[in-house]
Amino acid sequence: MQIRILAVEDDPHIARLLALELGRLGYSLDTVGTAAEAVAQLKARAPSLLLLDLGLPDRDGADVLRELRAGGDALPVICLTARDQPVERVGGLRAGADDYIVKPFDIAELDARIRAVLRRSDRGAPQELVQGTLRLTADEARVTGRDGPVGLTPRELHVLRRLLKNAGRVVTKAQLTQTLAALNEDIGEKTVEVYVHRIRHKIQGNGVEIVTVRGFGYLLRTL
Repeated sequence: MQIRILAVEDDPHIARLLALELGRLGYSLDTVGTAAEAVAQLKARAPSLLLLDLGLPDRDGADVLRELRAGGDALPVICLTARDQPVERVGGLRAGADDYIVKPFDIAELDARIRAVLRRSDRGAPQELVQGTLRLTADEARVTGRDGPVGLTPRELHVLRRLLKNAGRVVTKAQLTQTLAALNEDIGEKTVEVYVHRIRHKIQGNGVEIVTVRGFGYLLRTL
């Protein structure tokens, strides 16, 4: 399956370069120049990966990324930007980026980063995660159970997705903390415990349970 990339880049020269070089490498690339166009494209058709310039003319790209993550969207994102100060790089990652590359960049390096991010992402995994009567639909970022939709907050959805992806295996508190950090939330292990407690109650009656493995983390299993 061809990998479809949406590039949000307001510099026409760089946009043309990306279209030419990434197309030559076999990617399918769409380009837009503003945050508003990017949001419209993402709603119309989800790409495999987003290349996002932080310095857009109508809005800061990091704000767009924060909204994506707050809405529970795990779309792989690489920030492309001329901002080369460490604080800006950290800011992009804290907003929820999977990686960060500073312009000007080498296409071969960008290609390697795209492939690495996609290997780590959900996009190579099944689009549905099912355990018991619990079903998480990745494209719609929603969970349904035996009695219909399960009301989860975006943060609870992120935690449950991580547990479902690793069903039958222990997910550490540190890993769940890292998952929530993608939403730009500064949390600790106690906060993770609160989210897991809430999720436990919301998914009851669906043939699954979240077990606490003391000293390690949590394990989701079928009953």
